[in-house]
Amino acid sequence: MKFRWTSVAWSIVYLLLLLSLATPLTVVTTFFLIVPVVVLYATLSFRGLALHLVPVWLIAALIFGPAILLQAVYFLIPAVIMGHLYKKRTSALKVLFIGAGSITALFLLLLLITTIWFDFNLAVMIEEMLNLAMAPLQNMTDTSLAGGAVWTPELSQQLSVFTVRMIPFTIIVCSLVLASLTHAIVRPTLASMGHIVPKLPPLRDWRFPRSLIWYYLVGLILQLFSGSSIPNTFIGTILLNMMPLLQFLFLIQSASLFFFLAYHKKWNPAIPVLLVIAALFLAPLRIAGMLDIAFPLREKLTRPK
Repeated sequence: MKFRWTSVAWSIVYLLLLLSLATPLTVVTTFFLIVPVVVLYATLSFRGLALHLVPVWLIAALIFGPAILLQAVYFLIPAVIMGHLYKKRTSALKVLFIGAGSITALFLLLLLITTIWFDFNLAVMIEEMLNLAMAPLQNMTDTSLAGGAVWTPELSQQLSVFTVRMIPFTIIVCSLVLASLTHAIVRPTLASMGHIVPKLPPLRDWRFPRSLIWYYLVGLILQLFSGSSIPNTFIGTILLNMMPLLQFLFLIQSASLFFFLAYHKKWNPAIPVLLVIAALFLAPLRIAGMLDIAFPLREKLTRPK
């Protein structure tokens, strides 16, 4: 009986999150929409899951129309994937990466479908939004940007093109955040309901594969010796997204190294936190993450004298 009422409560939460998609709250609630379905899938049979989801979808469709079901199905797929992995007691890191990968793949598929069948042009939409947001600056003749540059329609077009080219990086980061938030809520929830769910290893034990260093070196070489023509090519777009993503991973690896050293050297807990904050602004601290991946740095730093 306990699980039945718990499932009903999560169904109500799911309904409220679905209804929020038609409100300005969607900017926040979208990041939590997967959570109820993952919990329901991991704790119920397929028939039980359907008995909880179908009434929620019917109520949402009656209130806001059938179009809201398309959004529900979009978030249902990664939720089912993550829920299935939790049922199989897959490692937490694998759940995160597969969950984030499914969200990324679905978004790219959705973007492709809307572009081909509905003649949707993301670049034009972004340019229109930027022009609308920056219209006050264009109307103020005495207003200029940093360095004396004036906001012009050409600058708006360049920024929109750059934004579109950075979509893969944005999607990947948002997908990782969504999957991480889902795991952060679902794991303790399932544990409290008596389900065994693997934890993420401590941040101090994270080690990314050494192949990331080679990807970064290849990217640097292409940027240094490719000339001015490559930025507008397909390879240039790949580099534009790959390099900041790798730097983001190196930042995480640096944080892992700092917490590793704090744990083994018995540092004050505030020290690694301050180092991570400093690494956001100081590139040399991010290089520590690269060295940690490339070399057995931890073994040398913790080797007894």
